[in-house]
Amino acid sequence: MRDPERITELLELINALWSKSPDLRFNQLIYNLQYGYSQKNSNLGLIKVEDSDGFTRTGFDFFNLEDEAFITYLKEVLSHGKY
Repeated sequence: MRDPERITELLELINALWSKSPDLRFNQLIYNLQYGYSQKNSNLGLIKVEDSDGFTRTGFDFFNLEDEAFITYLKEVLSHGKY
């Protein structure tokens, strides 16, 4: 069983990061954090789909990413101020 305390820790980190960029909408913040995590980890979870009109949509699939790994990344982002 996963430690339920991870939920509070993760949300507190998100809160701290979002407070530094309050003009971002929530999903912009999450997208930016996912992008940064993916870039730092050899494009883990990166999904690119080219539409019929030639535009490429980019997203991330972190369904199997353990919370602890993302928490570690969020702590790094918070201490360095960049994502």
